[in-house]
Amino acid sequence: MELNEIDEYHLNTEIKYQNLSEQTAEYIISEYRKLGPYHKCDDNPLASLLYNYFYLKKKGKHQVLEEVLNNYKINYKSSIHNAIYDLLDSKNEHRATLWPGVISEEDNGLLYRLETSLGTIRVYKASEIFKNTKSAYIFKRNLRNCCHVRSFDFLSENKDYKAVLSYDNNLFVGGHFHSYLEKDDITIDIASNALYKSREDKEKVLNGEVLAKLTYDEVMTEFMKVLEEIPNLDPDDDKLQVLALYYGKKKGIK
Repeated sequence: MELNEIDEYHLNTEIKYQNLSEQTAEYIISEYRKLGPYHKCDDNPLASLLYNYFYLKKKGKHQVLEEVLNNYKINYKSSIHNAIYDLLDSKNEHRATLWPGVISEEDNGLLYRLETSLGTIRVYKASEIFKNTKSAYIFKRNLRNCCHVRSFDFLSENKDYKAVLSYDNNLFVGGHFHSYLEKDDITIDIASNALYKSREDKEKVLNGEVLAKLTYDEVMTEFMKVLEEIPNLDPDDDKLQVLALYYGKKKGIK
């Protein structure tokens, strides 16, 4: 396998599903506009669709649009995952309950309890759990969209955990590569600042296809094998992302 194959694979996968997601959003918008009022607010159809859903849910008038979303098989696990990103992000926490599939939320500043269409989910704010540990600084860095690099940062200091490389579903079509951490029944989805203490709670949100579960030493060994196969790969590249893409391409994920 060549480096350009990995790069093209990642780029083509992202672009393909971004385009398909936007097409799906356009179909939903077109269908819904026959049934209810719609406000165009963004040139990106998916962002515009979500804006309208949030607006209608605030008013309790989202049921018709939700029926259309269900016709297009919206993935509620993905939606609730996005809600948890917002819930544990102080900039966006106010909109967590506006995502499809989220019914209500309550918290005590550490433990959050969400009632959802998939059942009750209990999630802890990871930055609070680790605020007095050697890894506290990691949670002060940018977390969102940094699942691979932040998971590796944490793994480097907490070698009793394993990195889980997975391929998770998008909101409507296709999927994306994701990294998180596990130790026994504890799961840390570091990009969303989330910690789950039970597999039951975690699996209502994170249940994508697992590509690998690796200790720190196994990550380094596997990355060195990929370096030998792809010598022009940068040794300082994001190791978990490279491995996820490598395994995904080998497994034929498209």
